[in-house]
Order: sequence, then structure tokens, then C-alpha cells
Amino acid sequence: MLGNLDFIDAYITNSQLSFAYFADGYSSSEYLFNFNTNFDLPIDFVSASLNNLQVKTGLEYLGGSFASEFANSNTIDYSLFTAKINPEYNATFGDFALKLGFKFFAAFDTENEVNHFLMYPDIQIQKPIIKDNLTIYAGVFGNLNTNTYKQFSDENPFISPTQFITQTNEKYNAFLGLNGVIKKSLSYNLSATVKEEEDKALFIKNYSKSNGANNGNNGVLFKGYEYGNSFSVVYDDVRTISLAAELEYDVSKELTLSSSFQFDNFESTTEAEAWNLPNLQTSFNAKYKTNKWYAHTNVFFVGQRKDVFYSGSSFNISGSQTLDSFVDVNLNGGYHFSDKFSTFIKLNNVLNNSYQRFTNFNVQGFQILGGITYKFDF
Repeated sequence: MLGNLDFIDAYITNSQLSFAYFADGYSSSEYLFNFNTNFDLPIDFVSASLNNLQVKTGLEYLGGSFASEFANSNTIDYSLFTAKINPEYNATFGDFALKLGFKFFAAFDTENEVNHFLMYPDIQIQKPIIKDNLTIYAGVFGNLNTNTYKQFSDENPFISPTQFITQTNEKYNAFLGLNGVIKKSLSYNLSATVKEEEDKALFIKNYSKSNGANNGNNGVLFKGYEYGNSFSVVYDDVRTISLAAELEYDVSKELTLSSSFQFDNFESTTEAEAWNLPNLQTSFNAKYKTNKWYAHTNVFFVGQRKDVFYSGSSFNISGSQTLDSFVDVNLNGGYHFSDKFSTFIKLNNVLNNSYQRFTNFNVQGFQILGGITYKFDF
């Protein structure tokens, strides 16, 4: 549920209220409430040449529960209340564009009686080196990110309903980059970032409670996610160094080509690896569109990832296993007969690769879906 209010000729520019509820078949439930308001405050009483001060504020409440932990039958409850304020001032000095600001968070974990008061920089500066063709930018910011069960299940649908939910403290994210346009048709963005996160969420495979010869414990049947076929989240302090490149080429008004590349180097603190995170990701996209026809090609590559390995019936991690890198090719397109009537076709995993996005779960092979759509008014 989402509501939005925009204001004209007022110090409040807009307010947004949202509420989300999420549940599963194992008596898990979660609700997320957000209320955000943005202000545009004049400060010309200090100096007539000053721009307005932008202030973003927010209130967030996350609450939920799980019927049990993975290792025992203890219930898990979580309740997180967060208030934030983010003032920022934007100005230009000659060729320099400057954003100066900070973020202040007050976070209250009422279930565990833990409170945090955190402040982060929010600074960015950019300057054109060659007008329209080359701009250099740099900055540093931080954030307090609230993790949710819904977010985890969206990223990994095999997660077990037994999670400890907490927030990730992105202590800093410093970046440096170049972007611009070449001959009005080729745009690019090159960047390097260094960030440090406290309590970064990582997926790991759960151990199996079954030894293969039984399907229960003292007459109690194991749950469906207790056979080594589900995942949990562990938290670790992780430092990440990233290099990224993005290119987009407008071949014509109808055809656009784009590609991206990202390399990440992870340094974990407690865990042996940054579990299930790839070091390398690349993609290629082609989009074609006319008044009647449209087509889209998406090709992406994901590098190797590491997951935990359990030896025998031991519940202790004894090592790691490597998930192979993979390439996936997807095509879709269609034709509009009119504003109301159209036909489409989708081809997924065209190469029919049986790769594993997560351990022990092969994706579907080649898939084809086609159909027609018709829009009508009541």
C-alpha cells in the first residue's frame, strides 16, 4: 500500500506513506511501515545568494516473527524503529557542482534493547573536464540499511523461515568516476568505489538434519526446509573494492545497445568467504522499438561464487564449495496490432544451460512463452 502527496508553493515538497505485509506458510509474518517527508527550506536570510536547503526525513518501523530458529524450537521476534534526517545543500562554484550534506539515524532495536545513533557524510563534487564529453566526479556517503525477510526471499527464494533480522551499517562508500558522451551517441561511465559494511548479510546453505536414512527426529517429522535444501543469512563486516564500467550506444532512434562490467573484491572479517557473492558480473542489452515492433536481448555473465560445505552429518562448516560461473541469454519481442491488441514471445535461457544460481538448485532450461494481450475499458 502506497500513498503520495505533492505540495506546491510550500516548504514541504512531498510526503510518502507506505505499508507492506509479508507472510509465508510457516507462520512467519512481517510488516514494514515507512513515512518520508522532504522539505525545501529557504536560507536566504543568511545570504541572498544561497540556494534553498533540501532536507529529507523518514520514519520506519519493521516488525515480524518466525515460528522457530533453525537449530531449535525457539521463536524469533524482531522489532526495529528508525528515524532519519538528511539535510543537503547543492551549489555551483564556477565549473564545480557541489553537494554537501550528512545523514543522521536514530535506530532502536526494541526486541534486543539495543539503540544506535549514527551519522554519515553525504558529499559529492563533480567538474566537467571537456564540456559534454568528460566529467569527473567523486564523493563519499554512508547509510543504515534495513534488511527484511521479504527482501531476502526476493533475492533467494530458498531461504528458510528462521532468520535473525538486523540492519546493515554502511559505514562509508567512497567513489571516484568519469562519465560523458562521445559524438552524441556513445555514453559511458567508469567508476571505482571502496565501501565498508558492518553486519552485511550473506547467504549460506543450511545443513541437513536428516542423515538420509530417516525423515524425523524422535517421532517429529522434519520440516520441508530442514533437509539441506534451504539457506540462512549470516552477518559479517565486509570491505568491498569495486571497479565498474557502463557503455550505451544509440545506433538509431529505434536501436540502443548497452553493456556493463563490474568487478568486486570482498574482504570478510569473520567468515572465510563473502558467501554467494560473485567477483565478476557483466551484461549486454539490445533494445529495438518502433511504433509496431519491439525486441529486447539480454545476455549476462555471473562469475564463480563460494558456499559453505558440511562434511558427513556434521553441523559444523568444514570448508567451501565453488559454484561455477554461468552465461544466460534471454530474448523477447512482440508486435502491436493496435493500441489495445498485441502479441508477444519470450525466450529464456536460450543456451539451455543447467547452471546453479544457488547450491543444489538448477535453474530451468530453455523456456518459451508466447501469447496475445488485449486492453479494454470497463
